[in-house]
Amino acid sequence: MTAQVRPRPAWEAVDLGFMMLQRRYRQVIAAWIVITLPVFLIINSLLNQHPFWAAFVFWWLLPVYDRAPMHILSRALFGEIVTVRSLLKEWRNVLLPHSLKLLTIYRLDIARSYNLPVWQLEKLSGQERAKRARVLKKSQGANAVGLGFICLGVELVIFFSLYGLIMMFLPNYYQTKLMSVLFHHGQAWWAGPLANSFWYLTLMLVEPFYVAGGFSLYINRRTQLEGWDIEINFRQLAQRVGVLSRQAVLLICCMLTLQLAGMFCTPTAQAATKVGQAAVTKTATNNAVARQAITEILRGKAFHHREKVGGWRLRHKHKTENNQQAWSGLSWLGDSLAVFGQVMLWVLVAVVLMALVYFFIQWVPLAKTQSKQHTPRTNPGSLFGLDITPESLPDDVGSTALRLWREGKLIEALSLLYRGALTTLVHRDGINLRGSATEGDCIRIVNSSPDKVADSASSYFQALTRQWQYAAYAHRHPDDRLMNELCISWGKHFGVDK
Repeated sequence: MTAQVRPRPAWEAVDLGFMMLQRRYRQVIAAWIVITLPVFLIINSLLNQHPFWAAFVFWWLLPVYDRAPMHILSRALFGEIVTVRSLLKEWRNVLLPHSLKLLTIYRLDIARSYNLPVWQLEKLSGQERAKRARVLKKSQGANAVGLGFICLGVELVIFFSLYGLIMMFLPNYYQTKLMSVLFHHGQAWWAGPLANSFWYLTLMLVEPFYVAGGFSLYINRRTQLEGWDIEINFRQLAQRVGVLSRQAVLLICCMLTLQLAGMFCTPTAQAATKVGQAAVTKTATNNAVARQAITEILRGKAFHHREKVGGWRLRHKHKTENNQQAWSGLSWLGDSLAVFGQVMLWVLVAVVLMALVYFFIQWVPLAKTQSKQHTPRTNPGSLFGLDITPESLPDDVGSTALRLWREGKLIEALSLLYRGALTTLVHRDGINLRGSATEGDCIRIVNSSPDKVADSASSYFQALTRQWQYAAYAHRHPDDRLMNELCISWGKHFGVDK
């Protein structure tokens, strides 16, 4: 086995599954793309008018997709490398068994990755599968459910992150089209497939980790129930015992060979043995003589001299003197630290007082001057090159714009309507539009001021701004019906009598 099998805490087992997936990540992702991408394209082609239902159908088929990572990881645990080609050759045996039940009765099982090995690897069904699932869930079922909720949360975070990242780089027009897919049917043909592609990438990133974590929990539970670690240790012990037994037999054979060789040794060797024994006897004699000499020396007077000394002395004399010296040294150190701390404290007080005096002299006159001055808000005279002063507008903006439109002066008509609306918002309604504001900023500021601008006027201003942008930047002019409606409705929302 390629992983160390032993009983682990549940979340440590999940982490082991993630590490197993990292080692086989390329094979798993390649198999996922080969199996799911054609299905994704077919579903979105058939349901191109209903992007939400296309995403839902693709999500509903997840139990079938999860079988591919499960197949690769289960073989990798035992050292077998599964390629995409070999997986496609046996796709029926991997993807199809029990798929109907997994897509209907057991589809909403949040611990699907924990129970999937019982279907796919043990190939149980009926009562046997139900009993097996109950036994497995007794210990780590709650952790499997927690893993499912965590992965679901991560999927939502990644999906909305991708969605927000794309929205940051899109113009306002395309943002509206893409945002409409999340809440209602969008009119742009590309918005639905683009949102579904975000969902596809999210599932491709998270779902293999969900499968790997559930599979590792399953292996950990089987290790606890069936003692896989004990069986592996016994096998390793048997291998070591086999090696040691062979070494013992070899050692015994060597000893027997040496013993037989000693029985037929030469006379020269025997003579050498006798000489060695004589040398040992002589060494022992010399040692006895040395011991006798040492005993006679120890009996001499130099080793038996005794002397008794008595008298009176203070028991704690040296200790008291040492304590006095120590206390005198500590007292001097304490006095020095006290003087230093007192000096630093007065220095700090002096610095604080000087700082207060300095700020009082510098800021109090300025604060008084600013409090006496009143700077009224100045309205901008122009926005993005358009004059928005009341003196630059005719008495009846709507009628004048309609006349310019009929004379063929298209840009002048839209410019007059737009300038008139901006002028009314700034000078009559008191909307604070800065000179650096863009068209999009103007729309957001107006929409965020419902107390000053009515909802109908905000909607009209937004529609007028869009038509102005189309005409000024894209050279796309509105038709006669829309232009007539804009000119006639202008006085209703931005007229002087409002």
